[in-house]
Formats: sequence, structure tokens, C-alpha cells
Amino acid sequence: MGFSQTEFAALAGASKHSQINWEKGAAAPNATVLGVLAEHGLDVLYVVTGQRLQCVTEQSHVSTSTHVTEKANPVTHSGAVPQIDADRLARIVELLERFAAQAGKRWPAKRLVVLAAEVYNVLADEPALDEPKVERILKLVVSR
Repeated sequence: MGFSQTEFAALAGASKHSQINWEKGAAAPNATVLGVLAEHGLDVLYVVTGQRLQCVTEQSHVSTSTHVTEKANPVTHSGAVPQIDADRLARIVELLERFAAQAGKRWPAKRLVVLAAEVYNVLADEPALDEPKVERILKLVVSR
């Protein structure tokens, strides 16, 4: 990304010491920090899983197999190639962390990203986040 450790940490509102600990694996940034860094170009999926986010075009995922499931197809029900709305994802993560804290749960960053992505995908075709609906979904996610 071209930032020094100090610059990168400052983007996240953290110290250089925190940045060094993240790099060593002695600590991990929380979802809020990852969300902020994503706004500056960080590939959060790569940081958490080691897998790069692949750019998808509508043509590149067309399969001749009849066994491809809806879950494996990165196209939304509307047929549009999904674009991640960072603000929407950050709101889902924020609510997910809040409900988890209320339930006395805390997930590792990788699990939190997976859960937030699942909720995001469920709500992909919703034009706007219906907060009461999102809260009901997240309470179910936290209780499982």
C-alpha cells in the first residue's frame, strides 16, 4: 500500500507499536480498525484469510455445470456483480460486535469477517438496511 508503519498505524488511529504487534501476530486489529483500513485500500480478506479478493466480472463466473449452487455464484439475485458497500459492511460489523458483547461473546477477526460477510450477503438485495430486521438477524447469528 506504500505506507510506513507509522503512517499505516495512524490511518487506523493506532500506534506504531500496535502496528508492529499486528505484523508479529502478537495482537490483531478489531473489525472497526479493519473497516477504516479497508477505506484506504486494505484487502481485509487477504489480511484475515491469506486469500486475495478476486475481481469478478459477470462473464468470468458463468459455469457450464448445472451443479453450481446459488451460494457459489457471486452474482446477486438481481444479476448485478456485487460491489461491497464499505459503510454498510462497517455498520453490520458494528452491530454484530455490539450484540456479541451483550451476549458475552467475542470472535477472532477471521470469524467476525465471515459472519459479517454472511449477513451482508443475505441483505445484498435490500435497498437500505432495515435496522430492526438487521438486529433480528444479528441476534440469531449471535445466539447460534
